[in-house]
Amino acid sequence: MHRRMAHGCGRLSACASRISSTTELRWRALVFACLVFGSLMIATGEHESTQAATNWYVLYVYSGLLILTAQMSDTATAFFLGRGDSVWTQLRYILLGSAAPRRDEALVEPLARGEVGFWTLMPSAFITWIFAKSIQNAAVLGGYFGVLGGVGYAGWYTSFASAAAVGYVLRTRHGFTSLPRAVERCYGPWASGCFSLALLFRLWNEVWSNASVVASFYGEVHSTNWWIAVALSTAVPATYVVMGGMRASLVSDQLQALLGVTMLFSILGLIGDDMPGGLGEVWSFSPPGGWLDGGGTLLGAALIQGLTSYPFHDPVLTDRAFLSRPRTMLAAFFVGGAIAATFIILFSAVGIYGCYVAGAVKNGAPVDVARSLSSAAFTFINLVMMTSSLSTLDSTFTSCAKLCALELFGWLRLEKDARPAGKRGPLAPADASVTSAHIALGRASILSLALAGALNLLADTEALSATTVSGTMVMGLGPPVLLLLAWRFGAPDGSVSGWRQAPLAFLFSFVPGIVFGALYSVATAKRYFTDEDGAAASEYRYEALRESLIDRLAMGTGPYSLLLGMNVIGHCTCFGGCAVGFAVHALVWKLPRTVGEPTVEDPKTGERRPRPGHKQGGDAEEAEPAQAVGL
Repeated sequence: MHRRMAHGCGRLSACASRISSTTELRWRALVFACLVFGSLMIATGEHESTQAATNWYVLYVYSGLLILTAQMSDTATAFFLGRGDSVWTQLRYILLGSAAPRRDEALVEPLARGEVGFWTLMPSAFITWIFAKSIQNAAVLGGYFGVLGGVGYAGWYTSFASAAAVGYVLRTRHGFTSLPRAVERCYGPWASGCFSLALLFRLWNEVWSNASVVASFYGEVHSTNWWIAVALSTAVPATYVVMGGMRASLVSDQLQALLGVTMLFSILGLIGDDMPGGLGEVWSFSPPGGWLDGGGTLLGAALIQGLTSYPFHDPVLTDRAFLSRPRTMLAAFFVGGAIAATFIILFSAVGIYGCYVAGAVKNGAPVDVARSLSSAAFTFINLVMMTSSLSTLDSTFTSCAKLCALELFGWLRLEKDARPAGKRGPLAPADASVTSAHIALGRASILSLALAGALNLLADTEALSATTVSGTMVMGLGPPVLLLLAWRFGAPDGSVSGWRQAPLAFLFSFVPGIVFGALYSVATAKRYFTDEDGAAASEYRYEALRESLIDRLAMGTGPYSLLLGMNVIGHCTCFGGCAVGFAVHALVWKLPRTVGEPTVEDPKTGERRPRPGHKQGGDAEEAEPAQAVGL
């Protein structure tokens, strides 16, 4: 007996010793103390109802657990690429004394991508694209168009296939480590700058649109409770991503993907119980007078954007195309994309159910539908919104850190920059020039984006516009990015002659896209007000402009006919502009020829291997430094 007690005490002492040796102990202890204190504050405070208290508990405890279990990253590969030990590895070390978690950069497997496997990347890709605004929009569109509304919105999820194809080719055929590096190589620094600004615009949109959806469950717009929810739903993912970067995001995504799917089926079960014919009646239900016309028109616009341009302005998706081994990435993207699209279609049942309750076509906003169900359903829908919002925002912040610290500040030469004198441009996370200063810059950019996104909510906004407007505004990214798939790069020894750098091919596509997007944004801008009966109302600010554009450009039927028309005409214009710009550089303004990367990735293993005409270990940009010349 004494021997067993001594053995047990010895194991506890060893666990305590290993816990005290971890660098995160003090931080986790502080977070745990704050979590306990905050829970007591909520329990002793005054609330409008029991449901309101439950909502705050859910938000607070869920947020606290995400921060408490967040991975800590102190190396560039962990912070920007997500490599490192899992929570389970750390638990095995603490409880069983197995191999200690790795801290030294030199201990990280040089191949690099094996640690971000299918079961890490797939749920991360899936849940990061189940935006809070996306499932809100799916429910709203379900309330207008029935299941066709959900299918229409799922059309944007063809972006997974486009992003996977581009990432696979850039890695296995051209050897690039990120999309921005490929854009800079082929189109020059001005194109790289425009591309980075478009990505920042997208990331900024994600912050305010997702935070506002979660806040709608906690109070009226711009009320005190609403602002508190905005602050929490923005600050929480910013906090744990500042701690762990991409590694913290990937680990938390696994938990949030499982929770999101579980809550979805719980919600569908509750809806099915309330329908006379069960859940199957949701998909066959039609309100008096039928659904609105135009669901097919929305699907057409979504497919055009999803297949040709939409994914390339979202670094949350394209960054993940460079994490795992190429074939693993393809499988993760196709499976994750299919699950995400199915999730969106199924969630449109919330909006359809809202129409069933109202007996007419109506806005199927989840917060309104949730109030017509039980308190449990309200909590489940709130959890789905919270899960999707936090998972999207943590990925948004990791992409912002990489974009700002490596791809924008890569143009500056910071201390300990190991690149040859005068060499500038986007950095890869594994470059020797990436130091702790870049991690610090990444963390500062996360906090800046969180603040800028939240402050935008001082203005009237609409979550759906974050998809339709931003997707239309960046249609010009599609042609030059898709051209990269066929791009011909030269070799330093002259054995292969590459295409010339073509900044005008990018700009002649990008600028018209911005013009079309800005025109659509102005034409669909709304003014929100309270009508004579005290009800919320809205109207188009520039109705005459909108009607004029509809008369000239609209295609299809319904409220999204202008969106489809402007995307068809706009994409044709952008593809034509890209072709003209490329021809100018091929025939008239002949800039230096582009030289490819010295190595490419093996599709199966991810190992780097030399390409023909390149010496292993050579540097493509050193071979022809003039290739950075241009617009």
